[in-house]
Amino acid sequence: MTSVRRRLPLLAAGALLALPAAASAAERRPQPLVRVAPQTTTFPDRVITGTGHVSARAAQATTKAYQAPDGTTIPVAFDASYQPSDQVAQTYVDYLGSLPHGPELSKLKLLLAPPATVASDCGGADGTLACYDAGTHQMIVPGEQIQSTTGVSTSYVIAHEYGHHIASFRSNVPFPALDWGPKYWASYEEVCNSTLQGRLAPGDEGTFYRANPGEGWAETYARLTYPDQPWTFAALLKPDAGALAAARRDVLDPWTAPATATYGGRFTPTGPSTKAFRFPLTLDGGLRIALHGPARANYDLVVSSLGVRRGATKAAGSKDVIKWAAACRQQRTENVTVQIVRRRSSGPFTVAVTYAG
Repeated sequence: MTSVRRRLPLLAAGALLALPAAASAAERRPQPLVRVAPQTTTFPDRVITGTGHVSARAAQATTKAYQAPDGTTIPVAFDASYQPSDQVAQTYVDYLGSLPHGPELSKLKLLLAPPATVASDCGGADGTLACYDAGTHQMIVPGEQIQSTTGVSTSYVIAHEYGHHIASFRSNVPFPALDWGPKYWASYEEVCNSTLQGRLAPGDEGTFYRANPGEGWAETYARLTYPDQPWTFAALLKPDAGALAAARRDVLDPWTAPATATYGGRFTPTGPSTKAFRFPLTLDGGLRIALHGPARANYDLVVSSLGVRRGATKAAGSKDVIKWAAACRQQRTENVTVQIVRRRSSGPFTVAVTYAG
């Protein structure tokens, strides 16, 4: 953490100018970024949401845009204690451009600061090595190789933080992707069900940091670039090949909207009084089942999965709706059975299903 500079008398200012350049705090030189696999991935970072914000010192840093290999421009700023360097900034931008990414790369803002200054710039506890502000999309990371006895590398820290940046531009409605992870990865890892069981703590940046699926997502994302690193977060989120494939899909072909399906049938006066259909639920999210039958009829819905009745309607008529704001699967593919029960009269019906996927 840099020290606060005291005001100098005007007369002394001239003497200050005569001192060697090395005496100025701004003469500390940042280092070009080198891609280095870490010996360990354990390091504290901070995700800033809501009304949280980075320090005024960080927000006021002068920025300059640099171009990644694919043409994307990224504004880069240096902390006041660094001597700005175009060469160094370009190495960071080139590295960011090499990470798996989508168009969200153009929304990123980067601030480079000495490792000991990052915590104060981020407004975090001592030892914080990086942060991501979801409101401004600013990432604050070390502007030099981290000198850490635990073997954390600056390039790995950046890969982890970029995972947070991706999550802030992905949808996982009704869950916040920044805390739960994006749709495909979070669904594959059954984050919703594990949270209901009390095994995960979405958004927790404190006591249960390692059970926070938002951090688990960022760690999984980093393993798309560093696949051989040890896993130090919640064991149930340790990525396998399927989790890595889901993460890559979230990056390159993200989920954007729910799926829809329509089923139809007809009841006759003398035929069976129950008809049913099934559909596979492979993603967590909202679920809505809407029945539309004849005005004179009375049909009901009964919904079940894994042999358990999940809900039913008893309304008069045949325009029943049953819905869940968040349908959490207990298996990666959970088949849902919808029964239409004829109570009175007959005729055709349709059932419209809207679900995450």
